[in-house]
Amino acid sequence: MAGSMAEYKRQTRAHIAGLQGQLTDAQYRAELAEKQVRQISADRDIWKHRALEAEAALKSTGRAGHDCQS
Repeated sequence: MAGSMAEYKRQTRAHIAGLQGQLTDAQYRAELAEKQVRQISADRDIWKHRALEAEAALKSTGRAGHDCQS
């Protein structure tokens, strides 16, 4: 019976090690996703700022809302 208890403990430790590995992987993926979200947010802010600048430039030339087609 002592052998079966030792085997149970070994399997339990192996299972815990596997779970810890999965947790580490999940934490890494979460950190990576957070970095990607921050980068996407920064990119969005840059493009929003550029769009606002372009709109302001159009308005300052009196061309807002007008097509440039001939």
